[in-house]
Amino acid sequence: MYVVVEFVESAREHRASVRQSLILLARQMTEKKLGCLMFDVGQDEMDGGSFLIYQVYATKAAYVAHLELPEYAQHRLVADPWTVHRRHLSYELISGAGIA
Repeated sequence: MYVVVEFVESAREHRASVRQSLILLARQMTEKKLGCLMFDVGQDEMDGGSFLIYQVYATKAAYVAHLELPEYAQHRLVADPWTVHRRHLSYELISGAGIA
Protein backbone atom coordinates (compact mmCIF):
# COMPACT_ATOMS: atom_id res chain seq x y z
CA MET A 1 0.00 0.00 0.00
CA TYR A 2 1.02 3.60 -0.60
CA VAL A 3 0.36 6.33 1.95
CA VAL A 4 0.35 10.07 1.26
CA VAL A 5 0.17 12.72 3.97
CA GLU A 6 -0.29 16.37 3.09
CA PHE A 7 -0.29 19.41 5.32
CA VAL A 8 -2.09 22.39 3.81
CA GLU A 9 -2.23 25.88 5.27
CA SER A 10 -4.79 28.24 3.81
CA ALA A 11 -4.97 32.00 3.88
CA ARG A 12 -7.09 33.13 6.85
CA GLU A 13 -9.81 34.63 4.67
CA HIS A 14 -10.14 31.44 2.60
CA ARG A 15 -10.33 28.77 5.33
CA ALA A 16 -13.97 27.91 4.65
CA SER A 17 -13.42 27.68 0.90
CA VAL A 18 -10.37 25.43 1.22
CA ARG A 19 -12.26 23.26 3.71
CA GLN A 20 -15.18 22.82 1.28
CA SER A 21 -12.86 22.07 -1.63
CA LEU A 22 -11.02 19.39 0.39
CA ILE A 23 -14.27 17.80 1.56
CA LEU A 24 -15.54 17.65 -2.02
CA LEU A 25 -12.25 16.18 -3.25
CA ALA A 26 -12.29 13.52 -0.51
CA ARG A 27 -15.83 12.50 -1.48
CA GLN A 28 -14.96 12.35 -5.17
CA MET A 29 -11.82 10.27 -4.61
CA THR A 30 -13.47 7.70 -2.37
CA GLU A 31 -16.51 7.40 -4.68
CA LYS A 32 -14.31 6.68 -7.71
CA LYS A 33 -12.70 3.67 -5.97
CA LEU A 34 -9.75 3.72 -8.37
CA GLY A 35 -7.30 2.28 -5.87
CA CYS A 36 -8.00 5.01 -3.30
CA LEU A 37 -8.69 3.09 -0.09
CA MET A 38 -8.86 6.09 2.23
CA PHE A 39 -8.96 9.85 1.81
CA ASP A 40 -9.45 11.59 5.15
CA VAL A 41 -9.30 15.32 5.81
CA GLY A 42 -8.74 16.87 9.24
CA GLN A 43 -8.84 20.51 10.29
CA ASP A 44 -6.68 21.79 13.15
CA GLU A 45 -8.92 22.81 16.03
CA MET A 46 -6.49 25.52 17.20
CA ASP A 47 -5.70 26.94 13.75
CA GLY A 48 -8.67 26.48 11.44
CA GLY A 49 -6.52 27.26 8.43
CA SER A 50 -4.35 24.15 8.83
CA PHE A 51 -5.52 20.90 7.25
CA LEU A 52 -4.20 17.34 7.27
CA ILE A 53 -5.00 15.08 4.33
CA TYR A 54 -4.33 11.35 4.91
CA GLN A 55 -4.59 9.15 1.83
CA VAL A 56 -4.08 5.41 1.37
CA TYR A 57 -3.83 3.85 -2.09
CA ALA A 58 -3.52 0.24 -3.15
CA THR A 59 -0.35 1.10 -5.09
CA LYS A 60 1.82 4.05 -6.01
CA ALA A 61 0.42 3.76 -9.55
CA ALA A 62 -3.10 4.31 -8.12
CA TYR A 63 -1.86 7.50 -6.47
CA VAL A 64 -0.25 8.73 -9.68
CA ALA A 65 -3.53 8.01 -11.51
CA HIS A 66 -5.36 10.09 -8.87
CA LEU A 67 -3.13 13.06 -9.73
CA GLU A 68 -4.30 12.84 -13.35
CA LEU A 69 -8.04 12.90 -12.59
CA PRO A 70 -9.99 15.99 -13.68
CA GLU A 71 -11.45 16.29 -10.15
CA TYR A 72 -7.96 16.65 -8.69
CA ALA A 73 -6.99 19.23 -11.30
CA GLN A 74 -10.17 21.19 -10.55
CA HIS A 75 -9.45 21.13 -6.81
CA ARG A 76 -5.91 22.45 -7.33
CA LEU A 77 -7.15 25.13 -9.71
CA VAL A 78 -9.63 26.34 -7.10
CA ALA A 79 -7.67 25.84 -3.86
CA ASP A 80 -4.08 26.65 -4.82
CA PRO A 81 -4.60 30.44 -4.94
CA TRP A 82 -5.94 30.23 -1.36
CA THR A 83 -3.11 28.01 -0.12
CA VAL A 84 -0.19 29.59 1.72
CA HIS A 85 1.86 26.42 2.20
CA ARG A 86 1.61 22.75 1.24
CA ARG A 87 3.84 19.91 2.46
CA HIS A 88 3.65 16.48 0.86
CA LEU A 89 5.03 13.24 2.33
CA SER A 90 4.67 9.78 0.81
CA TYR A 91 5.44 6.33 2.15
CA GLU A 92 5.31 2.68 1.24
CA LEU A 93 3.30 1.05 4.03
CA ILE A 94 5.45 -1.65 5.62
CA SER A 95 3.33 -2.34 8.71
CA GLY A 96 -0.38 -1.87 9.33
CA ALA A 97 -3.69 -3.69 9.28
CA GLY A 98 -3.02 -7.00 7.56
CA ILE A 99 0.63 -6.16 6.89
CA ALA A 100 3.44 -7.54 9.07
